[in-house]
Amino acid sequence: MILNTVWSNSFDNSIEIALSKLFDSMPQALKNFFIGFSSFGDLGLFLILVAILFLFSKKTRKIGIVFGISLVFSLVINDVILKNIFSRARPYADPDLVTQLVSVQNNGGVPYGIIPGKNSFPSGHTFSSFICLSSLVCLSIDDKFNRKFYTPYIVFFSIYSVLMGFTRILLSHHYTTDVLAGLGFGIISGILSFLSYKLIVSLIKRIRCKTSN
Repeated sequence: MILNTVWSNSFDNSIEIALSKLFDSMPQALKNFFIGFSSFGDLGLFLILVAILFLFSKKTRKIGIVFGISLVFSLVINDVILKNIFSRARPYADPDLVTQLVSVQNNGGVPYGIIPGKNSFPSGHTFSSFICLSSLVCLSIDDKFNRKFYTPYIVFFSIYSVLMGFTRILLSHHYTTDVLAGLGFGIISGILSFLSYKLIVSLIKRIRCKTSN
């Protein structure tokens, strides 16, 4: 494993401390919203459900397939590979930083929401959100005759992805650089997911042509 340490730095720490204070000052209803929203990303369950629902409609089936491929990529690239290469501790696991995280200290020394069990770098919630968004954008660009159809989905998942990344820092589950890495790796992997989808479609078409002949 690489960087099997707290891996602390002033840039990440200052943002964590500021957002921890911000979260602690929020009304309980707003806190509950961010906690609940962040939970949507656990195990990619929300995106998995969306992908399955998209498969039931002919209009959105292509998106569902691409999302399915993207989520498999997310599991392999982020959870299996990157998380085990970069064994970074969570912000609340830093003994020097955690004492300055107001929201954590006022919650009995533990962060709000479902406590993450894996390493911090990169953010899996952000990765899975942006890999789906990136593959969706690629799908829209490729389908030039139906680009307007994808616009509302792109807008929704753009807001979802950005807000998901923000909440992970807000709840002290991730450092800012974890989220930025999840964004970057997610976008790149989304492109690879889309290219894989195109390759699969091409192979299926060739097999069908050979079979019909």
